[in-house]
Amino acid sequence: MSWRLISETAKQKWGMSMEKNFKVTSNTRNKAMFREATVFAGHLQIVEKELTQWQRSIDSSFTNIRNIMLSPLPRVYEEGHNGLAVPSEPEPTMVGGDVQVEQLVTAAQETRKRLDVEVIQPIKQWMVAYRTIAERMRRLEALRLELDSRRRTVADLQGRCERVRANLGTTRARGEVDMEITLRKMLQHKEDKMQRTASQFQEMEQTVYNSLFTLIKDTSVLRDYAAAALLIVNECFSAGYASFNLEQVQYSTTAGAAAYPEANKYDPRMSEQLPSKPNTASGKAGRLGTGTPRSAAGFPDGDTGLAGKDFDQHGQGGGGYEAYDTRVSHQDMVEGYPGARSNYWATAAAH
Repeated sequence: MSWRLISETAKQKWGMSMEKNFKVTSNTRNKAMFREATVFAGHLQIVEKELTQWQRSIDSSFTNIRNIMLSPLPRVYEEGHNGLAVPSEPEPTMVGGDVQVEQLVTAAQETRKRLDVEVIQPIKQWMVAYRTIAERMRRLEALRLELDSRRRTVADLQGRCERVRANLGTTRARGEVDMEITLRKMLQHKEDKMQRTASQFQEMEQTVYNSLFTLIKDTSVLRDYAAAALLIVNECFSAGYASFNLEQVQYSTTAGAAAYPEANKYDPRMSEQLPSKPNTASGKAGRLGTGTPRSAAGFPDGDTGLAGKDFDQHGQGGGGYEAYDTRVSHQDMVEGYPGARSNYWATAAAH
């Protein structure tokens, strides 16, 4: 920054000037527009950061889900004749079963690409335009300070010329005439430079105004970009959900048992068909203690029992069925308490 700009900045910022009636060159409209555009740019930076975090989070989550779906389910082991633990199934069953795990990865990759192309890139383009205008604003401010400094110089020379001309009215000394001529030439030179600077300032001021006008008009589409981002992410999770083929699956009473017998051969409901101890409260309950399958005891077919139904104070499920409540699993059996323990626990207690 030149001395001229430093001096003019000090004069305007701290009032270090003797010219009380001097009015600085105005650039208020561009400053006001740029100030609000700067606030909006801060919002866009937050949006861009959040979208980038969404991309990383979706990539990580879908990759983890894929790996989990490809991991084996735990198996039930029995003690063999030689004392070794023997699994109930020779080969472990995968958690995901028939889940199309690669579709999860594809959905995450497609989401990253669409967010980049349809949302993030337009935001970055707006930020590039904003930074270009910010640089022009700095140049425009420097030009404004230079113009005001040259205006002060011209005003000072005009005052000196007037004083010399006033003195020439009474005395026509040779030196004073030469001084007047010199001051006039200097004044003409300074005025020419001031006019060129003023023209440059006016041209750049209008250019910056036009750029800010266009930039501000483009801000109205942020609402559409935000909606597009949410739609893209929603479609991503919909695609991930579709990879589970849940429309073709009829769930049993266990979270991992689907209607496909080859998917999971172990059925915990079989344990409920074991005979219960006749004198226990579960045997008198007439539902879970009678040796009937859980579906006959009030669980509708296809209900996993994980549908988020609340239990009331009597152990009754919100869907109308009687269920085992872990909150009373260690309480003494009370006659008439429905579903306090399954038949499996009653049989185990008998032995």
